Amino acid sequence: MSRSIFTVLLAAFFVFHLTHLGCCQSPETEKGYLLEEGLVAKVNDEPITLKRFHDFLKSRRILSSNDSGEDQKKKEDALHDLIEEILIDQKALSLDLESDPGFVRHKNQHMNDFLISYLHVKEIIGKIQITEEEIEEYYEQHKDEFYAIPGKRQIRRLLIKIRPGSTQEDYVESYKKAEEAAKKKIEALYQRAKAGEDFAELVRQYSEDANRTDLSGNMGYVEKGKLSPPLDSVAFSLKVGEISPPVRDKRGYHLISVLDIEEKQYREFNERVARGIRRFLEEEKTKEMSREYLEELKEKTKFVYHEEILELPDSLVDENDWALVINDLDTIEFKDFASKTGWYKVSMGIDSLTLEDKKDLLGNFVAMSAILIGEAERRGYRDSLDYQVEERAFVLDEARKRVEEERRRQDFPPPTREELEAYYQAHKIDYPPLGIPVHVHHIIFDDSLEAVEVLNQIRNGADFVELAKKHYPGEPEIRDVAYDLGFITQDEMPQNFYEKALSLKVGEVSEPVRTEWGFHLIKVVDKKEEGNTFEDILPEVRKDVKWEKIREYRENWERALFDQAEIWIDEKLLKELELDKPEG
Repeated sequence: MSRSIFTVLLAAFFVFHLTHLGCCQSPETEKGYLLEEGLVAKVNDEPITLKRFHDFLKSRRILSSNDSGEDQKKKEDALHDLIEEILIDQKALSLDLESDPGFVRHKNQHMNDFLISYLHVKEIIGKIQITEEEIEEYYEQHKDEFYAIPGKRQIRRLLIKIRPGSTQEDYVESYKKAEEAAKKKIEALYQRAKAGEDFAELVRQYSEDANRTDLSGNMGYVEKGKLSPPLDSVAFSLKVGEISPPVRDKRGYHLISVLDIEEKQYREFNERVARGIRRFLEEEKTKEMSREYLEELKEKTKFVYHEEILELPDSLVDENDWALVINDLDTIEFKDFASKTGWYKVSMGIDSLTLEDKKDLLGNFVAMSAILIGEAERRGYRDSLDYQVEERAFVLDEARKRVEEERRRQDFPPPTREELEAYYQAHKIDYPPLGIPVHVHHIIFDDSLEAVEVLNQIRNGADFVELAKKHYPGEPEIRDVAYDLGFITQDEMPQNFYEKALSLKVGEVSEPVRTEWGFHLIKVVDKKEEGNTFEDILPEVRKDVKWEKIREYRENWERALFDQAEIWIDEKLLKELELDKPEG
C-alpha cells in the first residue's frame, strides 16, 4: 500500500464517523404540544393533548372499523400504550446513570464520535455545492461510458456443425473430414441463398442449431459483444437484408442475415439522471474536501513523539507509557498505538515497523480522532445546542434500555419440585395424562356385601357385562354404556381405583374397591405396556413455569408502574374522539 492510498484511508476514516452515527442531519427537536388543543390525559402532570394522541394513533396506523364499540376499545388500548411509554420515559429520566463508570465511558465515546461527525457536517458537507452546469457537464463527458444504450441487430442464423465420427481411431483426420464436409455444405447453402432462395426456409430445413426457439433462426435483437467475436464482427458490419458469407467459430459454420438495426442511443438527461449525478459528485467532493481538510489540520498540529520508547521492541515497553502528545494537550498511550500495528503492517505490506513507520501510524491514524475532536472543541461545537440535544437523546435512549431490561427480566431462580408439581396439578388439562393407560369395566354398588355377592357370581362364571348392566344404577340407556370407562390414567379416577386396576392382569376382577361414589368391582379389559411419567413431561412443565413467572413479573411490573403514577383521563373527550377512516 502506498502512502497516498493511506491518506485516502484517513479521509475514509473521517467519513466513517458520519455514516456510522447516522447523525448530524438537522437535529430533531422535541415536539411541542399546546395545552389549548384539549387534553386527553395527564401523566404525572405531563400532558397528552389531542394532537399528541392523534399523532400516536397515526404512527400505530389505528383506523376506524365503523363499529363504535370496537373503535372505543382501540382508543382505550392505544391510550394505555401511550401512557405506558410516557411512564417508561419518566422512569428512565429518573435513573442516575452518571454514577456508572461503564455508562460514562460509553457516553464519552459516543459523544466524541458525534463531535467528529458534526465537524464533518459543518466544515465539509455543509459547504459542498453542486451546480446544474457541473451536472450537465458530467453527463456530456460520460455519455458513452455510463448513459449509452448499445446498438442492436436483429439476426437470423443458419448453423452447420462439425461432427467428427466417434469411432474413428485417428481423431484429427476424422475432424478434418467433418470440417470439410460442413464447409462444403455451408458453401452450397450460401450459394442458394445468394441465388434468391428464401433464407428463412433454408434455416428451417438445414440449420443444426438445437438451441433455436424460432425455427426460422430469428435470434431477436442482439447487443454488440454478446455473440462470439467472429460472428459479432460480421453481424455488426452487415446492412439490413444482407446475408454473410460462411463464418467459422468453435460451434461450426454460420450464415448470418440482419433483419433490422437499432442504432446506439443515450439515456435521456432527466431529473432522475441528474439526481444520480448530483449524489455521485457530492460523494466525490466529500472525499476530496475531507482529504484536504485533514491535511490542513495535520499541518497545524504539533506532534511530540516519544522516540525513546518507539525505538524499543514492543515487549520492552510499558503499555501505559505515552507514545505521542498532540498540541501539548492530548496524550496517546503506547497500548492505543500497539493495538493498531498489526493492521498497519498488513495495509502497508511490511513485516516490521521502523521508527518512521511508527511515527506515520501514530500521526496519520491513531491521532486522528484526538485531532478532530480537538478542532471541534476549538470551534465550540461541544457547547452547541445540537450537541446538548444529542447527549440528552443518548442518555434517554440508554436509560430506556435499562428500564426495558428491568421490565423484561428473565433471570429467575429455577422452580422447586414443589412448584413444578403444584403447577402441573393446576394445569393437568394442558399435558398428556400420566400413568400406564388401563382399559377397565366396573360395577358400582352402595353396599359392600352386595358387591361381594356379585363378585362370587362372576367367579362362578356369570358374565361381568350382563351383571354390570343389571346392577349399575340409573336409566337403562345409561347402564348399557356406563360400565365401560375406556382407557384411564392415574389422574382420571381416584388414586386407589387406578392403582388397583393397574395391579390386575387382563381379564382379572378385583375385590370391592371403595371410593367416594361407592364400592367398585373392577375388571381389566386391556393394558398398555408404557405410559407417561411426571419425569417425561417435566421439561415442558419447567418451561411453562418459567414463562408463567416471566408473565406474572411483567404484569406486576407494569401494574406497579401505573399504580405509582398520577393519571387523569378525560373519558368524555376520549369517547367523542373519532378515529380516522381507512383510505378508499
